Amino acid sequence: MLHPITQEIAQSFGYTPFTPEEGAEQFQAEVNYSLGTTKGGDNSYPVSGSVYRNKKGILRCYWIPVHGEENLEGWYDIPSNEDIEAWSFDSICFTPADDEVEPDHPDSWLSLLGLI
Repeated sequence: MLHPITQEIAQSFGYTPFTPEEGAEQFQAEVNYSLGTTKGGDNSYPVSGSVYRNKKGILRCYWIPVHGEENLEGWYDIPSNEDIEAWSFDSICFTPADDEVEPDHPDSWLSLLGLI
């Protein structure tokens, strides 16, 4: 849930914040990768920002850290609507490894999902 002041600012711009039920749902990023095959069918490896839906219906995003921390490269569950909403109105965001970064940092969730 947004901070009350942030909620007022959001509403002044015509934005309707998520309800608690909507906020708890996973952010519905566009699926652009199928394990082993991209939409174009070229059997390429995933890149940062590749998104697929697993057999349980969970959206996952591939991340290759900009600063080469190879042990962190891999698939991560996409965060909730509530997280995405809060980061969109804040001066910080998180990476898939839960590091605090600015929202426009290439490793931030907002950047990986193409929201910023």
